[in-house]
Amino acid sequence: MISHEDVKHLATLSRLRFNEAEVAQYTKDLGSIFEYAKALNELPTDEIAPSSHAIPIENVFREDVIVPFDADALLINAPDEEGHAFKVPQILAD
Repeated sequence: MISHEDVKHLATLSRLRFNEAEVAQYTKDLGSIFEYAKALNELPTDEIAPSSHAIPIENVFREDVIVPFDADALLINAPDEEGHAFKVPQILAD
């Protein structure tokens, strides 16, 4: 069970300010959540295979498509270019 002091400590760690009525309400609410979690621990799950998702998931990415492009049109606004590529300042020493 969670106590008033626990809720006040969590509020301090979270940088939240609660009045006494809010502390009492959160103590009750968090206590209910913990009781529910405790009840879930009592369910027989020995025969259930672990899974990362409750439902099957499919890849929703589209197939890659090669699209031809005009290098000159792409480089028209480049401040500097070299061999149909953007030229950038070197950032690593040799």
